[in-house]
Amino acid sequence: MRPFLPLTLFWVILGIPAFCQKHTSTNTEDLHARLLTGKKKAVLAYAGPSHSFILDVPVRSSKPPDVPGFVNIDRQIVQATVVPVDRAVDLRRLTTDREKDILTGYMNYELSYFKKKLKQDYSHVRTEWLALGGKTFLLWQFDMSDHDKLVNHQVYLSTLFFDRVMDLNAPIFKKDDVEKAREILVGLARSMKTYDRKLDLDALGKKL
Repeated sequence: MRPFLPLTLFWVILGIPAFCQKHTSTNTEDLHARLLTGKKKAVLAYAGPSHSFILDVPVRSSKPPDVPGFVNIDRQIVQATVVPVDRAVDLRRLTTDREKDILTGYMNYELSYFKKKLKQDYSHVRTEWLALGGKTFLLWQFDMSDHDKLVNHQVYLSTLFFDRVMDLNAPIFKKDDVEKAREILVGLARSMKTYDRKLDLDALGKKL
């Protein structure tokens, strides 16, 4: 993936792990879902080389923020990211327990990267397993260090998406917004539709 310095810097400022620093993709693959908005419907859509997904977004409350890769839903910043799973992980014959093991390992890897590479302190990690739309999701959240003047909490919602992890993230600027952010992420996850092909996002946007 081509590095994008301003966005990476924005991630670091917000305390969001900069996935592009760890994971690579083909030059034609974007690792972020795009916001597509029509008159009647809005979606977050991702089109990979052979697999795609869409998430339904409230059309009246959504808009792209100033930074690419993010979307503003009801005044809450949200990011939808696709992260390749380590090739050493066997994804064949997955059971629910095995999915949970993989997602837990992914979370621990991200938390380690967050602290050791980004030098961001956190505390009070909480996890919750959710079954949404027939898929297993790991909801994980944590408090930011008191030294962080901008973001005080983070909420993530992760699931396996073929040979990738689909990761929803919401940075929290006010503690009162934690439950609101959780509801937004759960609503997005519940609407997730997957496809065994590369979607034409430009054509999809014209149909909304």
